[in-house]
Amino acid sequence: MHKPRNRKTITYDGWIIYNDEKLKLNDRHKLGIYKEIVLAFIGQLDLALAIHRRVLVLRLDFHMNQYTEDNKTFSNFLKNIRQYLDRKLNIQNVGYQWVREHQRSNKQHYHVALILDGDKIQYPSKLIKTIQKKWLPRGSIWTPDNCFYYIDKHNTNKVRGEAIYRASYMAKIRGKQYRPDQTKDYYCSRLKPKI
Repeated sequence: MHKPRNRKTITYDGWIIYNDEKLKLNDRHKLGIYKEIVLAFIGQLDLALAIHRRVLVLRLDFHMNQYTEDNKTFSNFLKNIRQYLDRKLNIQNVGYQWVREHQRSNKQHYHVALILDGDKIQYPSKLIKTIQKKWLPRGSIWTPDNCFYYIDKHNTNKVRGEAIYRASYMAKIRGKQYRPDQTKDYYCSRLKPKI
């Protein structure tokens, strides 16, 4: 597999400017972060905060049992999870971002951030178990330590910055170079503001 052409912008600064706000990024090794991936996440997080009074951001990693040329397996799974959230928890406006990475392993994995209505879900332990059970036929899930951030009006400035810092790891350059030309290395939800 060869490296596809990439038109994304790379930053090595350790921070990014968004709407005149300087936000810290998780680039511990100074290997570079794709700006477009970080900015897409911040945009969806801020839209979720405009839609909901409280927001829960959940970070998970999905490992595949076998390599696939495209992202259909993962995209279909995520669609299934969004339908589950709508039916079981009455969460319609699900924000999310995923990135595809492929490094030393012979199969890709996905880093995911779900952005959920914090009035409907405050602690994700049951949701994580449900997601693990549903993903099991396709691979395994790694749940990072401190995998969620609960943002409300009392902690928005602090916790929003922490969630952005954590999610910015998903925008690292490493692992995104090897994929077929037509296969995306990231995708973000398209939440719309309240009118």
